[in-house]
Amino acid sequence: MIVRTRYAPKPTRRRARRDDTRRAILITITFVAAIAVALSLVAGVFVANYYADHGAAVESVNGEAINKDAVRDRVALNVSRDKRLVQDYLVLRNQGKITPDEYSAVSSTPLSDQTSATLYTDAAKQLATEATLRQYASKHGITVSDQQIKAQIQIDGTVPEMRHVMIIGVAAVPTPPASSVTAQDAQDALNKAQGYLDEVKSGKKWADVATESNGTSSGATTDLGLAIKDSMSLDPDLVDAIFNLAKPNDLTAIFKGTDGIYRFATVTSIVSPYVDADWEKSMSGDFQGHIRAAALQTAVQDSVNKQYVDTPTVQRHVLEIAVGTGYGQPGNGDEVKISMMAFAPSHNAAAAAQVPTSDAAWADAKSRADAAVATLRADPSKFDAMAKDTSVNDDTVWSNIGGSLPWIPADLFNAQTADGSTGLGLTNVATAVFKNPLTPNTIIDPVQETSEGYIVVKFEGRRPAPAQRIADAQLSIAAGADFATVAKETSEVIDATEGGDKGWGARYQFPTEQEQAIFSTPVGGVSQLVSGNGYYAIYKVVEEQTRLPDPAVAATLKKSAFGRWLTELGSNTNIWTDDAGITALSPASPTP
Repeated sequence: MIVRTRYAPKPTRRRARRDDTRRAILITITFVAAIAVALSLVAGVFVANYYADHGAAVESVNGEAINKDAVRDRVALNVSRDKRLVQDYLVLRNQGKITPDEYSAVSSTPLSDQTSATLYTDAAKQLATEATLRQYASKHGITVSDQQIKAQIQIDGTVPEMRHVMIIGVAAVPTPPASSVTAQDAQDALNKAQGYLDEVKSGKKWADVATESNGTSSGATTDLGLAIKDSMSLDPDLVDAIFNLAKPNDLTAIFKGTDGIYRFATVTSIVSPYVDADWEKSMSGDFQGHIRAAALQTAVQDSVNKQYVDTPTVQRHVLEIAVGTGYGQPGNGDEVKISMMAFAPSHNAAAAAQVPTSDAAWADAKSRADAAVATLRADPSKFDAMAKDTSVNDDTVWSNIGGSLPWIPADLFNAQTADGSTGLGLTNVATAVFKNPLTPNTIIDPVQETSEGYIVVKFEGRRPAPAQRIADAQLSIAAGADFATVAKETSEVIDATEGGDKGWGARYQFPTEQEQAIFSTPVGGVSQLVSGNGYYAIYKVVEEQTRLPDPAVAATLKKSAFGRWLTELGSNTNIWTDDAGITALSPASPTP
């Protein structure tokens, strides 16, 4: 059999063209797919980067995320509000309603806020607080109406009434060597304040009376500048009196503060509220969101006040013994109370260290100091006037208050104290006043301090350090002493004259440490020592009742209750914060 070889047929031109087309299509499809994949990768990278830069959470409140853009948006809003507020102050200045100095004072805070290093962290805290309140309001059925939001816009765009407030105050101070204020000390302070008020009423210039009152160790006189009623930290009755004055230069009555200072006030100007009609238009960021949150906070605050101010709550009647922590650390030794004058070579205490002790100027200083001692031993009551006389006294630090120093622990007389802080540098004076038991009003022989001159000292009293005094009080009470009696002898706060009777107190009225001590102590018992707010303190709980707050307590609670309640709410809220992420949002400082 013959086998024939088959030959593959030659492709026709049509088939070749078909294969080329198929190949081109495949290549095109592959190319398009590659481009699509590349674009997808680019898009994915873009989306990821965009999310990382904008949508990534930097904070969450109970799982509710707050992203970077929300923080940036709030910063923009805060800055625009500060800028607009400064513009409003500028309008008031240009209209002559506030002075250039007042404009500089009131605008300094918003101007600094615009460039604050904490712009982003502050914005994040605001958003977290708003989220916390929003969640609380949702759970408790608290809502806001369109009318409330509209009212909040009006409030936000209004500069409240401002008054330039001047205060003259006199503190009740104990007469050394006593540590606590007596009823007579309090009456003396009231009489002195009444004397100053009478001087102003009789036509003496306020500035002159203010200078006179500040020239004593009990002076508490100040110029508060332009003040808004809701932001003043004075006692509510005095604040009300200030904002009830009918016209500039009218005078309030004298009010006794909870700090024991007797005050009266005047106002030099009254600036009516200013409504910025374009406030909302000038805002950046989510202004509506901010306004809704502000209105909701007001609604929540009203709810809290109703619960703790307008409704009977558990209150406690409390006695207290409080001793100021002083200027030293525990263990730094006893304290002394002195008044001093300096007699420096060439009348220049600041340059005394540069003058050789052999210089005749030192002999002259010693001669003047000896003469002063002779005068004062004949009549110690002249010390105050001589110390204020700059032609006699070369000291420029304490002369304006008659050379009267506060109670000073032994360690503070050193140039450097045990804790590393700067001291008085009067070690020779310390030796003289601590060497032997001295009688109050003793005039000590001139003491040479090469850093300042010859020091003439009136010794007024010596007492144990604050930590020791409060410990002694605790021991006396534990041994059976009457709490009120010990309070009169030891306590340094104004209620000492009433046996430490602090009156009735409610939750959110006191600082946290005090509240915990007061409400954790059994009725009839004495609390553990509380250290904070500048005092060592112990409390006796006399009685407990469910009652409405007294008017003075209610006024305090209206200022303090919501802030304390909000802090407590925040501490019980699950808040996560990416501190590094928030810090990174702040633009880098420009290269110098």
